[in-house]
Amino acid sequence: MVKPRTRVRQLVSAGIGLVAAALVVTTTVTANYGAASGTTGKGTLKLVAAADTVEVASYDGVAYVEPSVWLAAYDAAFEFRASHTAYDKPVKLTKTIIRGKKRTTTTAPASIVDGMKGFKDGLRVTLKNKAGKVILDESRPLCPGGYDRQRVQTDGATGPVYPEFCGGNWFTKGVLYGIERGMAVPTVSDLEFETKGETALTMTMSVSKPVADFLGLPKASRSAKQNLVIVDGCPEGGCEGDGEGEMSTHSAHGVDEDQGARTVVPRESMDGAEDGRGRLPLGGGAGGTSHGKPKKSSLPDLVSVPAWQISTAVDEGGTDRLNFAANEWNAGPAPMIVEGFRRGTSPVMDAYQMFYRDGKQVGMKRTGTMEFHEAPEHNHWHFLDFAKYELVDAKDKVVSTSGKQSWCLVPTDPVDLTVPGATLRPGQTGLESACGSKSALWLRESLPSGWGDTYDQSQTQAFDLSKVKNGTYRIKVTVNPDGNLYETTRSNNVSHRTVIIGGKAGARTVTVPPYQGVDTETWWNER
Repeated sequence: MVKPRTRVRQLVSAGIGLVAAALVVTTTVTANYGAASGTTGKGTLKLVAAADTVEVASYDGVAYVEPSVWLAAYDAAFEFRASHTAYDKPVKLTKTIIRGKKRTTTTAPASIVDGMKGFKDGLRVTLKNKAGKVILDESRPLCPGGYDRQRVQTDGATGPVYPEFCGGNWFTKGVLYGIERGMAVPTVSDLEFETKGETALTMTMSVSKPVADFLGLPKASRSAKQNLVIVDGCPEGGCEGDGEGEMSTHSAHGVDEDQGARTVVPRESMDGAEDGRGRLPLGGGAGGTSHGKPKKSSLPDLVSVPAWQISTAVDEGGTDRLNFAANEWNAGPAPMIVEGFRRGTSPVMDAYQMFYRDGKQVGMKRTGTMEFHEAPEHNHWHFLDFAKYELVDAKDKVVSTSGKQSWCLVPTDPVDLTVPGATLRPGQTGLESACGSKSALWLRESLPSGWGDTYDQSQTQAFDLSKVKNGTYRIKVTVNPDGNLYETTRSNNVSHRTVIIGGKAGARTVTVPPYQGVDTETWWNER
């Protein structure tokens, strides 16, 4: 789980041009042909160690192991889909082996499925000291989709296609991850342990038998052993103060550090899909300018997700507030793209919705306005008329309204990567380029198919409870409230979340009943 820093969001990928945002439409892998030395020719997953001995840095008695044991796919791509039909239903996980045009799909036994996170207790990590004493022995989920991909075949995939993470949040409906043909992913990316004064250890990583059997790992390739040499990562105090102000990998807008976005999200470092698929050339062909009614195949489907991470607080001005997180996502089939064009020298842009089909712009419509939000921790452009947040009573009467009136749209959360046209690796470079600097003439904001954008409402953006009596209410989240954005349907634009307000002035309370069996007021990984 990634814990976000205050109001900072580092988006899915660094190094890809903004024009690529939300336009990758890749749901399958095209396998290359030809065999490389040491491969099977049939399609096999293997556990592979990068070295016999690995140097591990320790900081104040805690060692951090960089990825050094990999799950490699030889002569085939391995694709995994996890989804459920309802939030309170079990997750179904399938494995598809892709050899050229042939696809073979099998369903994993429920006993080895760990929700959206991969395979339950699929990986065991054991550490022993020189005397053979076990100092660590733990099982963890096995995610066949790590962030730092390695190429293991000369004729393997030339670049990553699948997302570099497993998981989501409580309202994630489906995820898709995998290993491209001839590539490898790390078995773990966050292993840390107390050194207990040891300077040399033996580490063994092994895939559990039920998971290894399902994945088809050869018996000789189900475990890997390495020697760890522990070294001081901060000699002579050289690390004092390091890490201050570091940005999180991926988090909700406006999230306080103590709260957390409770979202499992990726850290990507590769710069594009296989053979560059999904990228658009900067300065490429002219965009479409058709002004007719857009076809459904070029439209998004904007969906409202019930609010979560709900709490009460007293803001800096002494006002009782109801904090909450809200997410609106795009169910496809096309990306939602809004571009702003500056109106002279004023801090205003005219906004246009751009329509794409098969990666090509096929039309546009004027859709509203963008304004420059000159405020601490913002200083970028916001699109108006995207969503509305209201606290309503049993008769749907508004008792309080969120102060959030504008948005910088970017993909923060995977909601369903199994929908048609889902973007597996959305490319963004951060808030500055996604939402524009003060001197920008143009910008593009987007929600790729399958992804949502989470905003955390606190302080003045949260609901004012000063005039709200104790009782039962609902948080009403409406996306595209004025219908200015074109989409396939508006039937799923509104969601409600029941809350029970209590307490007294200066100490208001809130109780949040589960939503369809989902308790969002605990950390997602602790479900």
